[in-house]
Amino acid sequence: MARFSASTEADSSNQKDTASIESLMIRDSDVPPERRVVLRARSTEAAKMLIPFAGIFLAYLVHVLVPNVYPATYVPKYWAPFLLGCAGVWTVVWLLGLFIVPVRKKALRLSWLLAFLFVFLEVWDIATLKTGYMKLPFIPSPDKVLEQLTVNHLKVIESAQASLLLLFEGLSIGLVLGFASGVLCGCSRLANYWLAPLLKIVGPVPGLVWLPVFVKMFGSSHAGSVAAIVLAAWFPMTLMLSNAIKNTDIALIERAQTLGASKTRIVAHVMIPAAAPALADALFMALAGSFGALSAAELCGVKSGLALAVSTWGTIANFGVVFAYVLAMIIIFATLTALMFAVRNWLLRWQKGLVRW
Repeated sequence: MARFSASTEADSSNQKDTASIESLMIRDSDVPPERRVVLRARSTEAAKMLIPFAGIFLAYLVHVLVPNVYPATYVPKYWAPFLLGCAGVWTVVWLLGLFIVPVRKKALRLSWLLAFLFVFLEVWDIATLKTGYMKLPFIPSPDKVLEQLTVNHLKVIESAQASLLLLFEGLSIGLVLGFASGVLCGCSRLANYWLAPLLKIVGPVPGLVWLPVFVKMFGSSHAGSVAAIVLAAWFPMTLMLSNAIKNTDIALIERAQTLGASKTRIVAHVMIPAAAPALADALFMALAGSFGALSAAELCGVKSGLALAVSTWGTIANFGVVFAYVLAMIIIFATLTALMFAVRNWLLRWQKGLVRW
């Protein structure tokens, strides 16, 4: 009887398990096909957002398990915590991406790039600290760069503030002047007659060439540096904006004239909006030119700045600090470029769905 009751209880439990499985299958079958496609796509996107973790894990594993060769006595302190910190930050991004669509789209775009970046950084670590293929003092390891960046962070911040102040001072003036002269050259034949030779002669010459002239002309290295940055931003803004306004569709202008629009309204509401794509590209070219002019200006008399610090530390062969300042320059310039592209996307938001990219 005991055996019979035990077998009966086992059969009943099996029947309950079978019933629960069947109920789950019924529930799954009740899910609409469209919902299944959405859930499957969400699962795929969530898995793709995990790709950077593979690069971080690989870099951490190699860094911890592979012994140091050059120098063998060096104890790294910053690289492993940096990787763990990056993993923590990306975990937050991954969790936000599960619920916030813009975050998910951005994370999906960056996933493969970030994984490649961490693999590249670990290759750098292997080539320096793990194998000694690239030797000090010329090529420091990533841990050494992070160490110098941490130790000298106050000096880096001070130099970055000086560089950004000089950059924004020249860039803002150059963009305002470039926008005004670009509109004048594009709309007025008289203004184009007088400004076109200046564009052809002065504009293409790098700001570094004009820097000594500007220093003598304005009487100080700071004013001369600002003038060089102004020129670097003014030239692409004027050239690209004026050409875009000149190439405005004549049919749009004629329709506005037929509706009784004045010349000022045509310029403000037809020509400039039609030149918006070129204006966005001109912003990028002006920013890139300003970066080069800023670096050249800081090497020719400016009292402080990131490029000046790179030159100063490079003369005494302290390349760990040099790489730290270069890393700061990359971060700052990349951030400014990303902000510029955000402004570009906002200016061209009306193009969404009308162009390929």
